[in-house]
Amino acid sequence: MGGLETAERESAQLAQEIPAAFQPDGFAVRIEAAPDHLLVLERLDGSGLTLMSSHPQTDDGPQDAVVWIPFHKVASFTQRINAFTEDTDAGNPKQAPLVANMEQIRRALLEHLWQERQGLPPLDEERWWELWFDPRISPTDPVTALKALAAERQWRISERAIHVGERLVAHVATTGEELTVLLATNACPAEIRRPTFAEGLYAVDRAFRVDLVEELAERIQPADPQAPAVCILDTGIAQEHALLKPALHERAYTVLPGSTPADRTGHGTQMAGLALFGDFAAALESNGPVVLGHGLESVKILDDNHTPATSPRTCAETTANAVATAEIGNGGPIPSGRVFSMAVTRQSGHGENGVDGTATLWSATLDALAAGTDVNVRDDRIELIGAPEPDASRLIIVSAGNIRGAVPQQMRTEEGALDPLLLSDLSRIEEPAQAHNVLTVGACTHPGRRPQHPRIPRVPTAGRPRQPFTVQPDLGGTHQRSCHQARHRPGGWQLARRPGRQLPG
Repeated sequence: MGGLETAERESAQLAQEIPAAFQPDGFAVRIEAAPDHLLVLERLDGSGLTLMSSHPQTDDGPQDAVVWIPFHKVASFTQRINAFTEDTDAGNPKQAPLVANMEQIRRALLEHLWQERQGLPPLDEERWWELWFDPRISPTDPVTALKALAAERQWRISERAIHVGERLVAHVATTGEELTVLLATNACPAEIRRPTFAEGLYAVDRAFRVDLVEELAERIQPADPQAPAVCILDTGIAQEHALLKPALHERAYTVLPGSTPADRTGHGTQMAGLALFGDFAAALESNGPVVLGHGLESVKILDDNHTPATSPRTCAETTANAVATAEIGNGGPIPSGRVFSMAVTRQSGHGENGVDGTATLWSATLDALAAGTDVNVRDDRIELIGAPEPDASRLIIVSAGNIRGAVPQQMRTEEGALDPLLLSDLSRIEEPAQAHNVLTVGACTHPGRRPQHPRIPRVPTAGRPRQPFTVQPDLGGTHQRSCHQARHRPGGWQLARRPGRQLPG
């Protein structure tokens, strides 16, 4: 009881120091469970209380939950806690499911909202923070309040928020010390995470061959403009490429401000060639017509110059915007069906979400898109809202990622034989391939030489607590050479490159 009273008193004092426009109608508390006992989270998300987030028990500490309590609900919550000292007619303590396993209540601090496995970064350093808001805890729009606060305190803030299910997600750049102010305002986040930004991507070098292009281009018979299409989400596309243009029908877009759909790194064009021709060697070696059964679309989601932006775009925002852009089109022929292909992944560092399959904003966005959730792009936010619609579901194919940091001895069997596929057993999939509703593809086999037991990296992906994990990838692709990795700088997005015979340029 004393902890709740202290939390209320401290929160009320902090709220008085905040301008009236930003004063909250409640406060957040951290409720800690008794060791080796579980809180009944459902009881903490009702009767005026709102469950903001929770952490499972670990070797370092017990389970806890962060709960929003309106000031006018403190008295009733106190009564429920006090009732635990009384017995029911059956002789059991009253309010036992709610109160029995509570060990401590205190005012929530910034570190209690932190959802990453890595520790909270130094609070005296400016950085970007990913803020997840629960609109239920405030009668006002938390993103609107956040923008006003950011302007007043001179924080940088992302141009758009993302609406995923019941949560609003926005990003600000400031120090952790400054960010603590939010906990005493009507823009108090329910969760705080480390963001993943599109500007962190570094692409592979372009290495196109030009042999036989003209001869092959003369033999191509493109599909009907309304035929199903593969929509490539990548670095753009070479729109005038003689082998791609017949299938593109001017359906090349970009979602990056100040950018064109042109591919300046080559990766997106390579992926388009693979999507259109599959095993390109077969097309090159044949003499007859090459009949195409589907078309192409391209949406550029990766920056050309890799320079930091004033307001970085998250991978989630960029991907959702790309899907909406393709579906809206530009007045050209509309394909009768569409498959989204994204050979773009980000390697999660040790301790970051996504390493063990934990859901991230990026993977959650893909899950919502694949389930048929509506995408609404507005001036200041992207909304993924509404119930999943099976008839509007999207087939999204995502690469499993790259093999990285390999050393020669990891590619040899106990007998000393060279076996590059051993690396697959040691490699995890990469964000956002842990998404449940997408089709995750890993490349491991060779045309004409199928391994007896092909090994594909299979790791736990995001699952509900205490429920069985799923495994990814769902499929193994084919390539003609051993996997090789894209060059990158630490912390950036990575391009899942499927080597083999490249599309000539």
